[in-house]
Amino acid sequence: MEQFPILSLPPEVQGLVVKRVAHNSFEDLFRLRVTCKAMRSLADDEDVYSSFDLFKYLWRLNGFRLRYLLRRCYAQGNPSTLYIKGVEYFYRRNMYVEGLDLMKRAADAGFERASYTYAMTSKLWDDDGDHFRGFSRDYVAKIGLLVRSSAGLWNWDHNDYFHIRRHVFISTVAPIFYSCPCSPLLEGHWAL
Repeated sequence: MEQFPILSLPPEVQGLVVKRVAHNSFEDLFRLRVTCKAMRSLADDEDVYSSFDLFKYLWRLNGFRLRYLLRRCYAQGNPSTLYIKGVEYFYRRNMYVEGLDLMKRAADAGFERASYTYAMTSKLWDDDGDHFRGFSRDYVAKIGLLVRSSAGLWNWDHNDYFHIRRHVFISTVAPIFYSCPCSPLLEGHWAL
């Protein structure tokens, strides 16, 4: 197979390739980074850290490298970092306004998990159902499966407010907010 020299591409296209590699795999980004000085400078670009998905990162790396990565991604406005920090602030530190603001910023950036969590948290926090209008049934089913498959997530020491209303997040038949009259998602009713 003939190799394609990426350095022969225009710099803008090289940057897009590196961003896509960073979005797909952290290991591939570091492999690309060590190939040459030009790739290292492209991999250290701000746009790469803003497009990086932390949920594809191996969290077994500890210490300075992990803290550096999280700080750098947060400084660049990375949606997955904003989401993680928002959930931590809201549910672990009881900093409700700051946490909700960070989750909203991540949701506005198009991060799916943040959209769902922000909508559910807003529903829990101020009983506002307007955030559900953009969700299709398939989307809610996909995110619900993702939430239920997160094995260790529900064993954290969340605040009491979360534990009292935990059932809203993980209803096994249909999310409880479907029975809300403010939800325009259903043509017919699901049996709960």
